[in-house]
Amino acid sequence: MSGLTFGRVVRAEWTKLFALRSTWVVLGVVPQLLVGLAALIGWNTSGAASGAAAAPGGVTQAVGGGFLVFAVVFGVFGALVMTGEYGSGLIGATLAAVPRRLPVLWAKAVVLVVTTGPLMVVTSLLAFLANQAFAAHPITLGDPGVVRAILGVSAAGVAVALLGLAIGTMLRHTAAAVPVYLGVLVLLPPVLLAALPGAVRETVLPYLPTLALQAMYHVGDDGVPVLGPVAGTAVSLAWVAVALAGAAVLLRRRDA
Repeated sequence: MSGLTFGRVVRAEWTKLFALRSTWVVLGVVPQLLVGLAALIGWNTSGAASGAAAAPGGVTQAVGGGFLVFAVVFGVFGALVMTGEYGSGLIGATLAAVPRRLPVLWAKAVVLVVTTGPLMVVTSLLAFLANQAFAAHPITLGDPGVVRAILGVSAAGVAVALLGLAIGTMLRHTAAAVPVYLGVLVLLPPVLLAALPGAVRETVLPYLPTLALQAMYHVGDDGVPVLGPVAGTAVSLAWVAVALAGAAVLLRRRDA
């Protein structure tokens, strides 16, 4: 095993990821869908009152209007990176080749970051431009907060992929991991919004993964209960770190 290095584990995970048809669907089709969705959102809001598109909330909508779509897609994609191996039985060979196990998780995380990061930056930029192509008073890249929002929504895309990977590693089965991921990201905020008293709701909701991720690209004060971008990024990183730590513990302790 002296020839086994982390670089080789990363290379192996890269090869496995790009051997999957689903990877090429995500990389090829999803960006087109997100850019199209952004253009549709821009077209639907093009009849807004004069100056509304340049309002602070307009930056958030222009950059992150498709957040929930890519969050679902990339989160499920991240989960499948691990659950797919359990489903096919390949995980046994993988862990036999890398008996320390944790390098497999970290290598999958590295590959996800390298894959989704640049993709999200390009897609977010194109989505913003497509959205503003329909605006009566377009926002430009030089306007306050726009570049930060594009980078923030790109980082949020990477974060949800890592969250999906962590949940997939902990639960191992796609049929379990996907509903849990969707429940945490999509269903939990509205449930707590309806169930919690007002004061508690305002304290708790901004720290949920969904709203913390949204804070990473949120610009201005439009009444949405989110943290500032720095605090939102810190909370999002904490969620990712805790989830990956739990995944690492379970990966080491359980049989393949």
